[in-house]
Amino acid sequence: MSALIETQNLYFQYLHHQTKQKWILNGIDLSIHQGEFVAILGPNGCGKSTLAKHLNGLLLPSDGSVQIQGMDTADHQKLDAIRQTVGMVFQNPDNQLISTLVEEDVAFAPENLGMKPSEIQRRVDWALDAVDMLDYKRHSPFKLSGGQKQRIAIAGILAMRPQCIVMDEATSMLDPKGRADVMRIVKRLNHELGITILLITHHMDEAAEASRVLLMNQGKVVMDDRPEHVFYQIDLLKQLKLDVPQVVALVLRLRQQGIRLPDPIIHVEQCIDALTAVREEDYGTY
Repeated sequence: MSALIETQNLYFQYLHHQTKQKWILNGIDLSIHQGEFVAILGPNGCGKSTLAKHLNGLLLPSDGSVQIQGMDTADHQKLDAIRQTVGMVFQNPDNQLISTLVEEDVAFAPENLGMKPSEIQRRVDWALDAVDMLDYKRHSPFKLSGGQKQRIAIAGILAMRPQCIVMDEATSMLDPKGRADVMRIVKRLNHELGITILLITHHMDEAAEASRVLLMNQGKVVMDDRPEHVFYQIDLLKQLKLDVPQVVALVLRLRQQGIRLPDPIIHVEQCIDALTAVREEDYGTY
């Protein structure tokens, strides 16, 4: 099966870095297929956001190539199609809102694509319903909470019917409830609608929801595996100055105390079930 996104020997430098030897992206080969949920982790400055901006043509490679459904991002005639295929949601929701009504904001991209008004309205309603914001379509987006604003930004991307959404630290400015609401919508889009998700995050609990985790450092992908394998590479995580997930840290301490817990455990629910099973094995049920 051909990849939805493929980078081949991708190198990149910003113009003001061209006199330096260090590449921002340093020979990245990456394939992402339709329907995947991929989390991208790494220390600040490792190239995560720079990579993300290559995936819908906001940045172009200094060397190598980026293919989106076989379309080369260096082909300017393909950029509109590429950006309808891969949409981006950024860190600050306020920077992504431009209209005084929610429905007008979501309609902005379809209007610029020249769609008929009836099709625009259908897409706006569908997108707002998908993010649980249909009841707010006549509200001002600037009076909504941070999490609600980010869901409006996601709806604006959904209205273009993308096959992939790249979320660049899209929950980092939200409170815990806002983060939880956005992640609930992200999982729904992936599981129910089959939209490919690339989630750049520093929150390990969010990355644990992905089916695949990429670890980046100094412009390279240093590990590409399932989260239950990545999160137990404790030395590598510490070397990259990344948090060890709280559940993983707890499991390791419990094992040090002689409590037998199975591999792998990365979710709170898994830990509870495992501890319940140990209790019942040791003490029996009541």
